Amino acid sequence: MASTANSYSGSNSVIPRKVAFKWSGRKNDTTRIPTILLITGLTLCVYILDVALQEAGSGEQAASKFSLIEAVAALVCLIVPAAWLHCGDALDSSCLLWGAFAKKAKQSKHKQNKTAGAKTPCAQKQESTSISWPNQATSSMSMARLGRWNQSINAAAKAGNPSKAESILKDIELAGFKPDVVSYNSVIHACAKMGEIRRAEHWLQVMRTKSIEPNTISFNILMDGCVKNDDAEGAEWWLNRMILHGVVANEVSYATVIHARAKRGDIPAAERWLRKMIEAGVEPNVVSYNSLIHGCGRRADVASAEKWIDEMLARKLDPEVTTYTLVIDACAKAGDIIRAEKWLETMQERNIEPNVVSFSAMIDACAKASNPVRAEYWHAKMSEKGVQPNAHSFSAVINACAKAGDIRAAVQWLDKMEDAGIAADVVVYSTVLDACAKVGDADRSAQVFKQMVANGIRPNVVSYASLARPYAHNGDYLEVEKLRKDMEGNGLKINEYFLYALLLAYASARPRQGEKAERAFRDAVKAGVEINRHVLTALGRAVGRNRCNELVAELCIQVPQGPPPQSRGGIARRAARING
Repeated sequence: MASTANSYSGSNSVIPRKVAFKWSGRKNDTTRIPTILLITGLTLCVYILDVALQEAGSGEQAASKFSLIEAVAALVCLIVPAAWLHCGDALDSSCLLWGAFAKKAKQSKHKQNKTAGAKTPCAQKQESTSISWPNQATSSMSMARLGRWNQSINAAAKAGNPSKAESILKDIELAGFKPDVVSYNSVIHACAKMGEIRRAEHWLQVMRTKSIEPNTISFNILMDGCVKNDDAEGAEWWLNRMILHGVVANEVSYATVIHARAKRGDIPAAERWLRKMIEAGVEPNVVSYNSLIHGCGRRADVASAEKWIDEMLARKLDPEVTTYTLVIDACAKAGDIIRAEKWLETMQERNIEPNVVSFSAMIDACAKASNPVRAEYWHAKMSEKGVQPNAHSFSAVINACAKAGDIRAAVQWLDKMEDAGIAADVVVYSTVLDACAKVGDADRSAQVFKQMVANGIRPNVVSYASLARPYAHNGDYLEVEKLRKDMEGNGLKINEYFLYALLLAYASARPRQGEKAERAFRDAVKAGVEINRHVLTALGRAVGRNRCNELVAELCIQVPQGPPPQSRGGIARRAARING
């Protein structure tokens, strides 16, 4: 019935049941008074009939009639009001339908009066009254439906489904509704979350063509998407556009750009944006300073990291556990155990309890300094504090032992890790294998490799390279070739790390296997393997320096310039994390 009335009123919306009922209870509802009088009249008629029968009748038959009449009277007095309450919506819908017919009639008459040149003030008043309430009901219902649509778009955005979000937005328009800024922001978020910045920018332009001005959230979403794509310039461009269009930039806007620059290690640019933030009257928050400290940590710049935490305190900002952990991590990258321990103690003095990440950063500092004793000490302290160790904390201790060349301790900590129910990953096993390779312990290396495979961990090319190195140093090129065949059988291609081990095996063999080394080198170059200084050194040992130079010239290989790369152990661990 409501939809029928709606079709006559010319609206695209359906008048909801609860709105019709609310309208029926208005003070100016003239249908209430006649209905109440009707109920009162029925009740009086039944009562008068009851009294008349009592006076006219006598005996048991009359008594039964009196009881029947009284029961009917009671039912009438109870049922009619109840029926009124339950049928109020239907009555009101009928009133709406009647109002819609009346409106049509008035509009038709209005056209006739206009043709005749007559339109009375009374008709104008009735016309305005007849359309005022349906528009209010439609507006209320439209907002509710739009809100539900916006929730659906937001759900699609969280699920990372921009196509569905866009489809819902189009459904809103097809239904005759106008999407609001929340609708478009959700679609922009859906696109930006998937890294589709151009698609997100498109919807921002669509907003403007629909006369809907983007707000702070619109620009913040785009800037965050640029940061995720490592596009610091794009984030800065959108912040500048935001300010140019008079949209207020908040602490999130500036913090996003600061993070974009700090993430790249461009601390001067990040600091410039912090100063602009303060000049604009926007108070920096903890997140802004954490980004700066993180950027300093990436460069192992402990002094700058400490400077920013001091400025936080000067601005009455309370550092969080993340803040202190980032400073400790900066110390770890610099291998400064003393300063790392100082900051770990400082955070506890300020009643901020370190978490597993904080302790792991502390143990990393010990590993960087090749100090397994302090690494084990802080791992024990973590357990005493009731902090549950994780894979990172165990791997940090194993790395400390491996760097110190204590293979037995590294293997023992690997066993402790498994006893604690924490699964070691390929990075942890590669670290132990690398330690075994450093001391040339081929037997222990093979044992660890078998343990890794038995635990369901798929070796990567770095694992194979670390396993091959002890055999390579011993000149056992047949075993290295066997590992290469097994590696390629598992779908892994040779890279510079394994190529180095293979060439080293040929060079260390007695007699040297120059022809095999040259053939392996040519195949690697043809396969696009990166040639570094370590590879060329091993090749020179296998075929001689002069022949090595001839091959470099023949194959047009550009010799890497600058100082020699970091140690093989550091390269192996870094590559294991990338390939793992």
